[in-house]
Amino acid sequence: MTSNQVELTITGQAATHADANNSSEDEKLYLRFHGRIIDSLGIQMYQSPVAAVAELIANAWDADGALVQVELPANLNEEAVIVVQDDGIGMTFAECQDFYLNVGRNRREEKDAEGHSQSTSPDGRPVLGRKGIGKFAGFGIAEVLEIDTTSSKTGERTVFWLDLQDLRSSAYVGTTKKEVPILKKLPPSDDRMAHNGTRITLRRLKLSRRPSESVFRSSMARRFLINQVADEFKVLINGHGVPDDNALAGVEFDFPTDYNDDERPRHLRISGNVGHELVGADQISWRVRFTKVPIGTDELRGISVFCGIKLAQSPFFFNLSGGLSGQHGQQYVSGQVQADYLDKLPSDVITTERQRINWELEPCKPLEDWGKERLKSLLSIWKARRAAAKLRQIDDKVEQFSVRLDRLKPSEKRTVRRAIERLATIEALSDDQFADLASGVLTAWEGGRLHDLIGDVSRISEMDEGVLLSLLAETQVLNALHVAEAVRAKAEVIEGLRRRIRERELENAVRDYIAENPWLLSPEWETFKIEKSVKAILTEAAREADLDSEDDGLNKRVDLALSSGRQLVVVEFMRPGLTADRDHLNRYQFYVDILRERLGANTQLGFDTVSGLLVADDLSRRAGMREALRRLVASDMQAIEWEGLLGRARAQWEEFLDVLVERAPADERLAGLRRQSADRE
Repeated sequence: MTSNQVELTITGQAATHADANNSSEDEKLYLRFHGRIIDSLGIQMYQSPVAAVAELIANAWDADGALVQVELPANLNEEAVIVVQDDGIGMTFAECQDFYLNVGRNRREEKDAEGHSQSTSPDGRPVLGRKGIGKFAGFGIAEVLEIDTTSSKTGERTVFWLDLQDLRSSAYVGTTKKEVPILKKLPPSDDRMAHNGTRITLRRLKLSRRPSESVFRSSMARRFLINQVADEFKVLINGHGVPDDNALAGVEFDFPTDYNDDERPRHLRISGNVGHELVGADQISWRVRFTKVPIGTDELRGISVFCGIKLAQSPFFFNLSGGLSGQHGQQYVSGQVQADYLDKLPSDVITTERQRINWELEPCKPLEDWGKERLKSLLSIWKARRAAAKLRQIDDKVEQFSVRLDRLKPSEKRTVRRAIERLATIEALSDDQFADLASGVLTAWEGGRLHDLIGDVSRISEMDEGVLLSLLAETQVLNALHVAEAVRAKAEVIEGLRRRIRERELENAVRDYIAENPWLLSPEWETFKIEKSVKAILTEAAREADLDSEDDGLNKRVDLALSSGRQLVVVEFMRPGLTADRDHLNRYQFYVDILRERLGANTQLGFDTVSGLLVADDLSRRAGMREALRRLVASDMQAIEWEGLLGRARAQWEEFLDVLVERAPADERLAGLRRQSADRE
């Protein structure tokens, strides 16, 4: 072999026949390897930058590196590269051939010169590499690997590269040794020994988008226990460290430290926030946390299994099936199990891309069984604690229902309260949903409805989904029915007032009733209330606008000021049958203008807008009144006739009733209300 050539050896095993040595050359069989075997080795499993670079970082760990620096490209173009550089022991020229270019080499099965196993690195680290193919992971995202390595033992520096297109060509077929391009070969040097390490540059990248540094760093933290168990090993991404994967936001429960004494498993030993147990004869460590809100990231949700510092099983739930107590809690759980023994088994139980453990293999069964039992127990504890927490919230929130509950008979109160407590055990309900549903249950009971269903709910220990759905459906209908009954009653009151207006029977008492119940004017006025703080200003403005003159229809009127938030509405009633003229409108407009001016100057009252409403009869009879009324509307002042005011209000409430009926069109109770209302029209 010439000095600018390196052997590319593919290790294999071939059976021999007893008479093989006696066969002629033409009768011998040769095992031929094609360069495209690299595709078959699974480089397609490393088509994400995180997966590919993670394998190169693992190699740096095996090489006793203390620092790995990853450089991501600022943009994607023909010159873009990804660089992974470590300060490990590096390789001599011979080691490049015997180790790096020996595809499929399992170093754990080899002995060093002194006969020691190489399952650990020279510094005693447990070796991560096993299959001998992770070094080619870079081909998943790049077509060229450039390897620049300096040995800490000799100071030799070797630079060579591998081109995926060349390896896939027909040149790399056969049993002969094939040349690998060497860019630099420097002899041993004491001066270079202190600059040991390996730098791998990935060229001709096959990426569709530039890797995000923050996402890359977070994803790498989930593949390695760098900050947890490897203080002597540091990884920098574009100069920034890998974050602590323990920094899970909004943690509510942290096990094993949050175990109560009666919950704690036997033989569990806790150090710091990590639990230690035996699975069979093998030691494992674990930590499981539950967040306050569902975890939205798949990379965080579930239990990860690590061997050494590297991920062996992406987050999962130990293959648990459905029907679990607290199964909904899987949306809130994130944890880690460290089971180093799996990577020391005689058989390789971790898949090539180190994302999954083959749980079908017998050596893995004990850990899977342990995981199922532990996770089921934690989910059950989580469910009970969440329910207890909700019950504590109920105690805080039930004050708003205390008056209503106290009106019930003692036996009824116990039944309704127990039903509410059962609702609190439903993990899928948010606090707001629970409060709405609990209020709906109370409303239903108070209305003499759903007694049987609520009684059933109060007696069950586990909330059945069918019972919940029927309760939700019925309370939704009942809430609509409750509101619909109130709407129909309001519409009937308005109709009664409307009839009295037609008969000119609006006494002061009826006008006062309207003042106390502004919803009679319109549904949009439901939130308005009488505003008494402006009474003195109203009186003064009325005097200035000459609204207090005798026998003008406005005398002895009802001054009504209604407020909602920072909005004030001033209503002026004229006696039914009286016709407002231009003089009335002018004084009414002057009156509102004065109020706006006074209230604008008095900022302590806190009103941003002042609107006006004049109620009279036959407003449009006289010439020029329609144009005057339009100008008033443009100034946020309305004038409306009694008949029109109450007729419009009734129509609006009837429309509201129609909307409520549409929420449950199949419910005969709501439909009956609508028919009764229509019959009265």
